[in-house]
Amino acid sequence: MVFKKIAFLFLCLAIVSCSEDTDITIPRTLQEYITTKANVTEKTVVACAASAVSSTNTTYIFYYPEEGATDIRYYELTSPDADKDNFENYRRESLDSEAVFGGKLGRFTRSSDIESWCLVTYVKENELRISEPIKINNQSKATEYSNDVQIGYKSTVEPNFTWNDGKIDENVIYFEVISDEENEFISGTYTTEKFFQYYDESNVLASPKLNEAAPKDLVEDEIYNFTMMGVSEDNWVNLIIEDQFIPQNLSEYIAKNSDKTTQEDAIAFAGSANGNAAQTNIYFYPLTGAYDYRYYETADTTVDPLDFSNYTRRNFTSAAQFGGKFRRFTNEVTTNVYCLVTYLLDDTLYISKPIKTKNATKQTQWSTAVDIAYPNTLEPVFTWQDGTFTDTDKYFEVLTLNDDTFITGTYTKDKQFAYYNESNIIVADNIHTSTPPALVLDDSYKLYIYGLDTDNWLNLVIQNTFIAQ
Repeated sequence: MVFKKIAFLFLCLAIVSCSEDTDITIPRTLQEYITTKANVTEKTVVACAASAVSSTNTTYIFYYPEEGATDIRYYELTSPDADKDNFENYRRESLDSEAVFGGKLGRFTRSSDIESWCLVTYVKENELRISEPIKINNQSKATEYSNDVQIGYKSTVEPNFTWNDGKIDENVIYFEVISDEENEFISGTYTTEKFFQYYDESNVLASPKLNEAAPKDLVEDEIYNFTMMGVSEDNWVNLIIEDQFIPQNLSEYIAKNSDKTTQEDAIAFAGSANGNAAQTNIYFYPLTGAYDYRYYETADTTVDPLDFSNYTRRNFTSAAQFGGKFRRFTNEVTTNVYCLVTYLLDDTLYISKPIKTKNATKQTQWSTAVDIAYPNTLEPVFTWQDGTFTDTDKYFEVLTLNDDTFITGTYTKDKQFAYYNESNIIVADNIHTSTPPALVLDDSYKLYIYGLDTDNWLNLVIQNTFIAQ
C-alpha cells in the first residue's frame, strides 16, 4: 500500500514537471512563465508573421533564434479581443516549427482563419527573451507575393535591389535576405528604404542585426536567391518578394568564353502560352551535341537589344519538344522584355537573335484552323490564314508522328506548305537536313504552324492532327 502511494506521488510529480516544462498539458500564461525566470528582456526576439502564398488560413511566424537560443516557444492571445500588452492573456500553443534559410531563421506554422496577436520567446544565457507582439492579419491583409524587383549591379558581384510597396503600403521596415541556390543563408539586413546594395551597409539598420560577420563574396555565374519582406508596425508582413539572380551578364559570359568562336544565328522564338498571357514559352533548336543551354533576358524593352551587357541569365530548365529536336524554356513574366538563348557546341558559343516578348501587349493566338488537301497521295498541302495579327513575317511548319517524334521542320513566307515539295521553303532556315520520310497511309500525324513577326514573337500557333490519305 505504501509502495502504491509512493508510485502515485512520483507520477504526480512527473505530470507537474512535464506540465511546467511544456505549458501545454496544464496551461500556464506567459506571465506565469515569466515569474519562473530571474532575467527577462522584452522586445528582443526578432519575429514577424505572414500568410502562406496559397492559403489565408495558413500563417507563418518567422523568428531569428540567436546562437545558443533554447526552449523556443509560441504564445497567442486567449481571445483576439484581449489586451495584447498583458502577458496574462497569452497562452502557449503547440505549433510545428521548421528551419528556413539553412536554419538561420525558424518558422512556426499556424492553421486558423482567426486573426489574433502572438509572441515568440526563447531562453539564452539563462535569460528569457520575448518578441514584440505580432498581429496576425491573415484574413484582412493577406500577404502579397511577387517577384517584382529591379536588380542592378554596381560591379559583377555587387548586386543592388530596388522594389516598390505592394497593394498595402503600410510597411515601416524591409528585411532583405540573400541565400545561395540551396537557400542557405548568406546575408540578412534591415532597411527603411526600398533599396539594398550588397556589401554596402550605409542604409542598413544597426539593429536588429543578423549578420554576425561581413557576408561572404558572391561568385560570378553562381545562382542566388533574393527575398524581401515588407513589414508593418505591428510586425505583419504585407509583401514578400522572391527572385533569383546570377551575377554575370551575357557580355561578361562571352568574354569568359573568348577562346570560343561566337555565332549569333541560333534558331529561337517565343510566344505566350495557350490561355495564359503571363506565361512565355521560349522555343529553340539546339544543334546535335549542344550543351549548357542558357536563357538570358533584359529588364525591359527600353534597352538596346544588341548590347549583350543588358542581358542577365535566369535559372530556367529547358524541356524537350518534338522528341528532343527542339527545347523550350518557360518564363512567368508580366512585362515585355528582350530575351535570347545560348548554348555551347565544340569550340563555338551559339547565340540566338534577340526575341522581343509581347505577352503583355500582343498575346499569341492559338488555333486549329488549317485546310488540308491531297492533290497527290500521301503528299498533303496545308493552307491557313493569319489570325488577329497580320504582321507575320514568316511561318515555321513542323510535322511529327502522333507521339510527337519530329519528322520535318521548314520555313515559308507563304501561308501554304506542301509536304515533299520544297519549292517555296526558305532553304537557309531548314531544320531537317535530308529528305523527310514518306508518310504512311492511314497513319495519324500532327501539324504545328508557328507564325513569327520580325521580333521572333509568335503571332499565331496552329495545332492540328491529320490522317495520311
